[in-house]
Amino acid sequence: MDRSLISQKIVAHLASCPQLLAAKTILAYVAFGSEVDLGSLFVLFPEKQWGIPRCLPRRQMQWHRYQPAELIPNRRGLLEPSPHSKTLDPTEADLILVPALACDRWGRRLGYGGGYYDRFLASLPDPSVPKWGIVPQACLLEQPLPQDPWDQRLDGIQTEERFYETGIP
Repeated sequence: MDRSLISQKIVAHLASCPQLLAAKTILAYVAFGSEVDLGSLFVLFPEKQWGIPRCLPRRQMQWHRYQPAELIPNRRGLLEPSPHSKTLDPTEADLILVPALACDRWGRRLGYGGGYYDRFLASLPDPSVPKWGIVPQACLLEQPLPQDPWDQRLDGIQTEERFYETGIP
């Protein structure tokens, strides 16, 4: 898979999406490993308030305003905001873009492990905020992924081909 081309196509889809266009605050991520890179989306919409997570002890996340100059590698090599970066209240989010290595059609996702996103999504006071997985089409599975009781499902999946609404089978 050409990750750069896939990322460009996914960003193009997101850039024309009415929900993203209407959102003022979007929680996203800085790509790590084989994750889809959304960096050009941040550049296309500088007027939006972009939130990027920083990993904390006990597998928690703190959200910060996206400032590329303030990104530093954590102990695993993932670029994340400096602890001194301006924080962002995640309850202000209108849309959450979630990284994934794979997703299934029912909104289950496979990440790098650790449960950071599951803990965060479970803690949201407003569960109606859209949560979209971002994956290449080849990583959208037709068979259900295994699910643990603490796993949080996504509301939609964006690939380079199209957007898929998810549903419980």
